[in-house]
Amino acid sequence: MKEMFEPIFNLHQSFMQMDSVKENARQAAVVAIIHKNDIQNTILLIKRNEYEGAHSGQMAFPGGKQELSDNDLKVTAIREVKEEIGIDVPYDALKAMEPVWVMVSNYWVQPYFVVLEEKQNYVLDKREINRIFEIPVSHFQDSSQLKAHQLTIQNETYWAPQFEFEGEVIWGATALFLYQLFHLKIGELTL
Repeated sequence: MKEMFEPIFNLHQSFMQMDSVKENARQAAVVAIIHKNDIQNTILLIKRNEYEGAHSGQMAFPGGKQELSDNDLKVTAIREVKEEIGIDVPYDALKAMEPVWVMVSNYWVQPYFVVLEEKQNYVLDKREINRIFEIPVSHFQDSSQLKAHQLTIQNETYWAPQFEFEGEVIWGATALFLYQLFHLKIGELTL
């Protein structure tokens, strides 16, 4: 499937080189939180609440837009994780993956991942977050769980990664980041 998804990654890379995207896209950051433990490693995803907006009800990583007070996107990521799920993530523990431009909302999204060994006590921001999912990492490493989602961009057909878990569809930028992490091995994740 790697060959099938290569064009969508190339497209994102070309978009991100465009001056119009660099100059006009809003900045955002998300964090893939991986819990490492002896029984089963898990990765945290959230389901956003339904609202009037492009990402209503979607499965996602905790994160959001950069504020003027954020010195950099790592600070944005840490602040958003604290606001949305109530946990602290160490600045130096965040590892970057390849960013993507999310066309529908005009965000340049910088994804990070972090591996935490201690069990976390979440405090959800119920205004934004409907539910937390702690999904086994093995679910995303299993190639049989990887699906292809067809989309049309500028009258061209592309295939993008998609996953499902407990009836929830994980697609878009979140699926691209999961694919980077577990199938392209971007970010040098070791568990």
